[in-house]
Amino acid sequence: MEVEFGGIEFSSIAIAWRSVDGINFSMKVLVAEDSSVSRMLLVNHLRRWDYTVVEAVDGEQAWHLFQEQSFSLVLTDWIMPNMDGLDLIRRIRSSKHAGYCYLILLTSKSEKEDLVTAMESGADDFLVKPCDQEELRVRLREGERIIRLEQELAEQNRQLRETQAALVESEKLASLGQLAAGMAHEINNPIAFVTNNLAVLRRDLSDMVRLVDKYEEIRPFIQGAPPELIQQLGELQQDCDIAWLREHLPQLLQSSTEGLSRVRDIIMNLRDFARLDQASEDQLNLRAAIESTLQVLNLPIQEKQIQIHTQLDSDATLQCRPDKIHQVIYNIVLNAIQASEQGAVVNVRLTRQPDWIYIEVQDYGCGMDTQTKNSVFEPFFTTKPVGTGTGLGMAVSYAVVRDHGGSITIESELGQGTTVHIKLPRADQGTG
Repeated sequence: MEVEFGGIEFSSIAIAWRSVDGINFSMKVLVAEDSSVSRMLLVNHLRRWDYTVVEAVDGEQAWHLFQEQSFSLVLTDWIMPNMDGLDLIRRIRSSKHAGYCYLILLTSKSEKEDLVTAMESGADDFLVKPCDQEELRVRLREGERIIRLEQELAEQNRQLRETQAALVESEKLASLGQLAAGMAHEINNPIAFVTNNLAVLRRDLSDMVRLVDKYEEIRPFIQGAPPELIQQLGELQQDCDIAWLREHLPQLLQSSTEGLSRVRDIIMNLRDFARLDQASEDQLNLRAAIESTLQVLNLPIQEKQIQIHTQLDSDATLQCRPDKIHQVIYNIVLNAIQASEQGAVVNVRLTRQPDWIYIEVQDYGCGMDTQTKNSVFEPFFTTKPVGTGTGLGMAVSYAVVRDHGGSITIESELGQGTTVHIKLPRADQGTG
């Protein structure tokens, strides 16, 4: 179907608006018209209106171009060869096009039933042929205004979701801090007196073992003792297994002391992870941060029998918010553990260069397809079952790394595993 415009006939156009860092660029227009003369005139008008134009000879070619490129506003004729305007609109509406497409239909049909059919197919507006040039410009500008409003709303919604995600993570960190403080207070005290008691037992039991040894030495010289006592002494010696105690008691006491030290270290690592005693910004040794985070994650690591291979530079120091960086490391390593099979390997590497520090966490698990990889940093996006993941970890990690002047990227293939690359500026930049 053809449209008369300034004495020349044409059929369809599509318009898209782009913005990068707040700088607006000219609209990108797709013109679908089977008449070369009409298409040429329309292209000239659009370029005079500062549009960038892409041409298509029919509706089918316009659909292919729409799939390959990004368009936000579409103006289409009703009847075109190979694919009419209604079919084109329906396909656009059913596509997974990023952002909203504002659709205007050009038609010579003026019956109410026809116009209702057109609007029900998904059109936002229509122009009855022959259309006035100024009316067309006004309709296009209205479409642009709607597109801009939609994009502004989408940006505000993105910021709101990011803020909400940050608040949720802040609450999680605050809860973790309170938990760590409570555990440290409740556990450190009994650890202290049990450790002291073990030290006393080690000292006194050693003396008792020496006393028993002396009794053993003088036993053959005991004359005149009642036979019943001699028999009871032998039975007690057999029941107590003095030889076994003499050999293993020091080892038992030592392992008990080491176990208590391990519990104390776990509490210290948890406190260090939550950074309860640190200022809002401080220098952080990333090797110590990674090691304390691995200690915090020891339970899931042991449950899946994950082998953690580390290559950690001991001199990698970062000026940062330690609590936030700890949370990033925790999120990335936990994701790698959860993505790995039983008994798999997870590699954690920490290296430094003159100006930058690099953290890499590599797993050999399920990996991600392209769509998942493109969405992984979106707040509330998760591939985990309902109730097992919030979809906040990677979004917050991205925001934290960005706020620290760094970057976070992902390499992943479905079934081949995932590597997360984190790049952060050094605390001593320029010193080499």
